[in-house]
This record gives sequence, C-alpha cells and structure tokens, in this order.
Amino acid sequence: MTKFLTQLLFLMASLALLSGCAKMTLAWADLKPAGPVAAPQALGTFAGDAAVTNSSDWEARKPALQKAFESEVYGVFPDASSTRILGKLVLNDNAFDGRGVLEEWTLSADATFNGRTVETKPFPGRDGFLLEVALPKEATGPVPIILMETFCPSWEVVPDPAVSRPSDAREMGGGPLGGVMTYVFGRYICTPPFEMILERGYGVAVLYPNSVPDQRDEGLAELRRLSAGYENDDTRWGAVAAWGWLFSRAVDALEQDPRIDANAIATWGHSRYGKAALVAAAWDPRIAAVIAHQSGTGGASLNREKKGESVSAITSAYPHWFAKSYAEIAGEEETMDVDQHLLIALIAPRPVLLGNARRDVWSDPNGAFRAALGADPVYELLGSDGLSQLRLDEWRPQAGIAFWLRPGTHGVVKEDWPAFLEFLDAHLGD
Repeated sequence: MTKFLTQLLFLMASLALLSGCAKMTLAWADLKPAGPVAAPQALGTFAGDAAVTNSSDWEARKPALQKAFESEVYGVFPDASSTRILGKLVLNDNAFDGRGVLEEWTLSADATFNGRTVETKPFPGRDGFLLEVALPKEATGPVPIILMETFCPSWEVVPDPAVSRPSDAREMGGGPLGGVMTYVFGRYICTPPFEMILERGYGVAVLYPNSVPDQRDEGLAELRRLSAGYENDDTRWGAVAAWGWLFSRAVDALEQDPRIDANAIATWGHSRYGKAALVAAAWDPRIAAVIAHQSGTGGASLNREKKGESVSAITSAYPHWFAKSYAEIAGEEETMDVDQHLLIALIAPRPVLLGNARRDVWSDPNGAFRAALGADPVYELLGSDGLSQLRLDEWRPQAGIAFWLRPGTHGVVKEDWPAFLEFLDAHLGD
C-alpha cells in the first residue's frame, strides 16, 4: 500500500507540474493571422541605431537584441563557458532492433560570471551529467543529429535497460511517469520514434536537463549557485536560458565526434524545452536548425496582444523560468524593447519549424504565426525564403520558417514526427 500511495502521489504531482503549461480548451486557433506584428519592427530603428538595410547591418544589430532579451526576458548568460567529455560508454551496439548504436556520454560544464566559475550539478553517482546518444548503425559518413531536451528522465526516454538511473528511480516501478504522460500528452511526449529517426539517417542525442531542476525552489537555488558571480537578481538568468545554455554544452561535445556532422546539429524541444531550443539557436550559431514544438509564451508566441497564457500567468506559475524583469513587465508588454519575432529573427537564415495544434490556444498558435511573419523580413534579407504561407494550416517544410499546425491539443502525437522529419529532410537531409 505504501508503494502504491507513493506512486499515486508522484503521478498526481507530475501531472500538476506538467499540465500547468497547457490548459485544455474548447477554443480553436484562427487559421488566418489576427493582424500585423506590433512594434518593434525587425528591420526598423532599434536602440538609437539606423534601420537595417543589408546583412552587415543585421549582424551588427544582433548583440544589442541579445542584450535586450537578456535584460527583459531570459536573464544574463555566462561571460564564458566550457565543457569536458568525461567518458563515453557503449551501452548497446545493436540497439533499436539492430538499427543503431546506443552510447552514454558523461559531460561536465562550467559557467563563469564576473570571473567566478561554477560547475554544473552531476548525475547521482557520476562526476557529470549524462547525454544518451543513438547513431545509425549502417551510417557510411558523418550523420546529422537531433539534440533533444526531454521532460522524462533519460531512463524513461530511451528504451534500453543499460541506461543509467539513480537507485531511488526503482521505486517508480518501471516507468509510471512516462506511462501517464503518454496517456495525457501523446505517444511521443517522452520517447521519440527512435527506429523511424535512425532509419532516416539521423542520430539522436537525449539530454534530461535536471542539472537545472524544473522546480520553483530547487530551480531558483541552482540558478543562483551557477551564477554565483552575478549580483543583479532582476536580470539573473532563468531556467529557460540555462536549458538553452545546456543545449550548447551538448553541442560542444557532439561537434567533436567525427561520426556526427557538426554542420547539421538540430535542437528539438517541446513546450518549455521548445523555448530553450529557440534560445539556444539564437545565441549559438553552430546550431543548424530548430524544431520548437508548441513553445508558447516566452518561446515563439508574441507577448503583445496575447491570447492564451499571459506573461503574468507564466511567470507566476514558473518564477524560475525567466528573469524577474519579465514578470515585472507583465501588463505593460507594449513597452518592451523586443518581442518574440526578434528571437526567431536572431536564428535567421537557419531553418526553424514552429509546431502547433489547433486547440492549443494556451500556447497561442496565432501569436507564433504573427511572430513568424515579423521575422520573415530578416530571413528574406539574408537570402532565405522565410515564411512562405498565408494561413496557419498550410504546410511547407522546405520554407526557412516552417509552420506546422495539426488538430488536437498540447503534446507530441503520431502526426508530429513525420512532419518534423520531413522538415529536417528538406534542410539537412543531404
């Protein structure tokens, strides 16, 4: 009985945590954009600078945009960072019905703020955190790879008993968290279709970003520890920035492996980790493509003229996700120097897929589409076709900004991954 009650309480707490960012609704997203993007325009004047007219102007503007996002939304990134590969272990050389080789990498990363360097929290019983890497077994050359951050622990994501797990994970009874999340949020919310991905020629790297815990008190404490040299609490980095930074630390390791195409690393994230995937690419030019699925407020959806989750709602529910300054601006979003179309524009001309669902109004698909419209002039300036659709329900995976809208609600379901892979084939497949 004790074990049953423990599991039940754990599942209830997990659902409360995970469903807070996705409220069920009977509303439907409009299939046409609600209107033009409010100020500021991507190529207009910014911070006293003249309007952008060429690619050199845009490159010169990017640092000011990043600084504004750090000040108003995500918090300040480290002054310097480093990553060490502590070890690589082959877990299964005939994994996923013989389609792949499964490895477990142990990494350590340092963040430096104002001359003070702090190391990331290790996995229990290890010296560093873990990256599970699956590569196609029959690959004849360097492969493109999908780098994922996941809600579920890696031993829930990767269906192989050799994947490391802490001793207290055994009390979960073999995976109730993954099972209940799959029931609520779709068959691929925890475990992606590894076989499908490997057969298409892509590798997969899975990072469970618990080096920065996704809990209010524990997360804030760890963020303070990692940024011990930084004193301004209003602009101290939040978890979304730190998770984006962890994406880059994994890139540090992946790009060193000759089996992986360092020019074809794509970040993938759903919901809060979709926000992090966008942030990672906006600050890290090594990331070749982004799939941000249902990233919502603080991700792809505009702050101005919002539908669904407001800035006030998200910062109240998840005060550890963003800088305090983001919460302080709630209700006055029109005064912000930046909005999320500029986050997407910082990734240009690299391809971005913005995933959405028709009934996931809480994540504001229309706001994400309007952000894509706002970023489009930068993509075109830099030689990409950018957004090439006029409605939310058109699907053009070859576009520089691809917008995916399916029926249903918040989650990762069977329709999603074929679309994700079609997008990657169009941009990284060769």
